[in-house]
Amino acid sequence: MLSLEDVGPGARVTHKNTGFRYTVSDLGDDEVLLSPDNTEFQDLIVPVDLFRQEFILSERYSGARRGGRRPARRAPASQAPTGPKARGRIKKMVRERGFGFIRGEDGKEVFFHRSGLNAGDYDGLNEGDLVEYVIQEGPRGARAENVRAVSEASPATPAA
Repeated sequence: MLSLEDVGPGARVTHKNTGFRYTVSDLGDDEVLLSPDNTEFQDLIVPVDLFRQEFILSERYSGARRGGRRPARRAPASQAPTGPKARGRIKKMVRERGFGFIRGEDGKEVFFHRSGLNAGDYDGLNEGDLVEYVIQEGPRGARAENVRAVSEASPATPAA
């Protein structure tokens, strides 16, 4: 069974049964946020007990340990999302799970996850805030990426 003392943000893990590889993005008391190596998959939020049973370290990890000083979160070194830019208002925030929903100016609702924002931006968002985002299609449908708050007075960014 995987010991949480050996894991911290940035650790690379592999699911025992599927062989899929992930990077630990965030390690909470109850849940672990995992970012997949395969760009076709979405981030996973896994209960800590299940994480300890189902995952193994992929390679020797020398980063900050649980309970120690954690390194600053960095955005993955991947290409910035491309797609149509949109505006909308935060309809619902589910802070304890790290996600929410945006109602776009077109009336459609789109899911977003804290991993789709710059570090620290998620905590600054509130229901009713005006935001701008890029729409990405994923395996589970549309998802908002690069979500950022905008002021009422700022002009809409033209579609990409």
